[in-house]
Amino acid sequence: MSAAPPERLTSLPVVLRPFALDDAVDVLRFCGDLDLAQMTGLIPHPYLPGMAETWIASHARSRGDGTAYAWAITLAESGALVGSIELRPSPEEIDSIGYWTGPPYWGRGYMTAAARAVVAIAFAQLDCEELHATHLVRNPASGRVMQNCGMRLLRRESRPHRGVLEEFVVWGITRAAWEKTVDSIGGQPVLD
Repeated sequence: MSAAPPERLTSLPVVLRPFALDDAVDVLRFCGDLDLAQMTGLIPHPYLPGMAETWIASHARSRGDGTAYAWAITLAESGALVGSIELRPSPEEIDSIGYWTGPPYWGRGYMTAAARAVVAIAFAQLDCEELHATHLVRNPASGRVMQNCGMRLLRRESRPHRGVLEEFVVWGITRAAWEKTVDSIGGQPVLD
């Protein structure tokens, strides 16, 4: 695998940066929201005090061993934390990209800007040939983010989710497809 991707990316209107322990208060507030947690595969509910700090502390090890790269998504103008995005570049991963946005920031295009930056970095700086992401059928906003990154619908499938069988939509994009569509969707990230 190539060198690790940059720690900071600018994809206006957001800046992606490493999480800091100071972010734990906002992470706890957002991830503690049942509506947010239910739309994700990895956020436990209830989200208890201390979980955010443990999660943030795990990022350095994952980045160091190249298994996952997590960024805090912040507003370029104010620096306010609005969400998180993680890239898992191994071809064995079911989902290469995972993300969440705090409920006050839903529907504003912040995740699309962040996801485009992460897709661009995965193909430009890592040895990724293909990326995948999934969302619950009942969360079409997440699917729009994937479409806005040039991903194509691959299939629908049923999976266990929080103790029940749910319908998921699987999306993907190859390096070649990204290179063909990147100019049409715009938004190349700026490395800080």
